[in-house]
Amino acid sequence: MREIVSLSNSVINGRLKLQRFSKMFGSPVYKQRKTKISFDELENIQDELLAKGVFSQIEESSKNYYLKILPTISFRERPKYWVHILLFLLTVLTTTMTGALLRGRDPFASWSDFAIGLPYSFALLTILFTHEMGHYLTARYYKIKATLPYFIPFFVPAFHPGTLGAFIKIKSPIPHKKALFDVGIAGPLAGFIMSLLFLIIGFARLPDTPGIYAYIEQIHPLTGGHGVDLVLGNTLLYEFVGKFFGASRLPMDEMYHFPFIFAAWFGLLVTAINLMPIGQLDGGHITYAMFGDRARVVAIAAFFLLIILNFYLISNFSSYVWVLWTILLLVFIRFRHPPTLDDSIGIDKKRRILGWISYLIFIVCFSPMPFYIR
Repeated sequence: MREIVSLSNSVINGRLKLQRFSKMFGSPVYKQRKTKISFDELENIQDELLAKGVFSQIEESSKNYYLKILPTISFRERPKYWVHILLFLLTVLTTTMTGALLRGRDPFASWSDFAIGLPYSFALLTILFTHEMGHYLTARYYKIKATLPYFIPFFVPAFHPGTLGAFIKIKSPIPHKKALFDVGIAGPLAGFIMSLLFLIIGFARLPDTPGIYAYIEQIHPLTGGHGVDLVLGNTLLYEFVGKFFGASRLPMDEMYHFPFIFAAWFGLLVTAINLMPIGQLDGGHITYAMFGDRARVVAIAAFFLLIILNFYLISNFSSYVWVLWTILLLVFIRFRHPPTLDDSIGIDKKRRILGWISYLIFIVCFSPMPFYIR
């Protein structure tokens, strides 16, 4: 940090003032009144810093300009592949155990009881891996430093997908809106296609009505005495694909016993959540690339719609399913999206059309009440 500040000071040469405590948070911020420096001169400083290998972002208020120095990753830093591999293998373990439980087996009883959960694990992790690699490969295309996916293993002996998802870390600044859009949309688009593929395969392999209930009866009794009656929420896409294959015969409170169908349903839910046009979610990246600073207005509007949905679900169904996510958005994700290094490089018409398509994907994948107890 001292080297970065020292190098930045040598370039800025007193034209901006360093905010005293900003460097304590890993991102030194320089400030100057708009009356004392022009935006062109500020961009020249930014270019000089970039030539020295220092990345920065320009922000502004009504009276001041701010130049935020961004942390950079050392070229000598070597990826810790063992961490990614270990987390992935642990997530294979937790999702396989979860898949076994969803099929009425005890994964600790025997190898065969454990292995019956592998199809679910394969489908779900393929969807999550495809999503994250969409981000990763696109970031690498634009020479943006990014880590390989980190998978989050999680297991509880109750209804749960068996993982808290996966993510990559972006470790260098986004150069422009074109790169931001492509990195942001690549993940959910890839995950959506893979989820749709598994949904089609799952519905295509679905037995007839007697076969469905014969399969379910192997897991639990058909009438009472099998615990909580948990119902998964439908979506427009799930409903459409299901009708195409005549799969309306599969009850939504039994669907999670079918590995490919449940993994696809969860993948579509993850896609919808990521495409919310808020903050630094994938949908927030897409929206900022399309609308710039007006993305904040879109984010606030989307958040208030979520608040309204919460009130509706709580008052009519006593469902608090979106409350925690609403709090996480408000506390951690927020509404403002940081600018790219060069916001003047925008997106073309084809990308704007693709951006509107991503909003449509969000609509058809979103479930107002993903699950409830009947």
